[in-house]
Amino acid sequence: MTSNLVIEVIDKFNTLAEIKKRMVKRIVIVSIIYVLFIVAISLNADKIGDYFVLLITISGLIFSFFLIGEIYRKYIIGFKPKNNKITYSNSENTNFQLKKISTRPFLFGLEKGLISDDEFYFDDENFYAVNKEFQKAIFKLSDITEISKTSIQINNGRLWQVKIKQGTADEITFKFAHNYTIWNKNFYHFYEKIKLINPKPECDPIVLGQSGRKLGCRLSP
Repeated sequence: MTSNLVIEVIDKFNTLAEIKKRMVKRIVIVSIIYVLFIVAISLNADKIGDYFVLLITISGLIFSFFLIGEIYRKYIIGFKPKNNKITYSNSENTNFQLKKISTRPFLFGLEKGLISDDEFYFDDENFYAVNKEFQKAIFKLSDITEISKTSIQINNGRLWQVKIKQGTADEITFKFAHNYTIWNKNFYHFYEKIKLINPKPECDPIVLGQSGRKLGCRLSP
């Protein structure tokens, strides 16, 4: 099982490296073409006349949109997890003991393609994903296998992910922005509770907020 996991990690790493290599290659080629085009029209500015500024502006916009598109494909498309096998249920009784650990950051609508649609809570035993219809998906805290930050940052805060593995079912991943502040330490308490349940995590130290708390662990199965 361990060898299969290592092979899977290596395959994912090689795939990501190949994607990055192709992206860099496209950017270099288009950049060279753009520079050559600018040089060409600059050398012929007298012949082009009034169209010179227009061509510079249009080519600059096209190049900018290309770069934005490459960044979007690299960091946004496919970043948001798609969990199609989650069962939500209506809950008539509101549990006031639930502690919220997520918030909705603002990035002009782009955040919708980066974080999960649910809001996230926990109590002494379970982790809750609450959808827009206020239905709950309930997971045992002991089924959480990883809590770690991602490479995406919004409003000076990293997005985080929680991974859940229930028996032989597919792994479920949720991505969200935590609501940790000086006055609200729910996310920190959530992390500490998971750490108590699984006391031997493989940790990559991560500073959370201005308090200097270091979080971020892949928990042992």
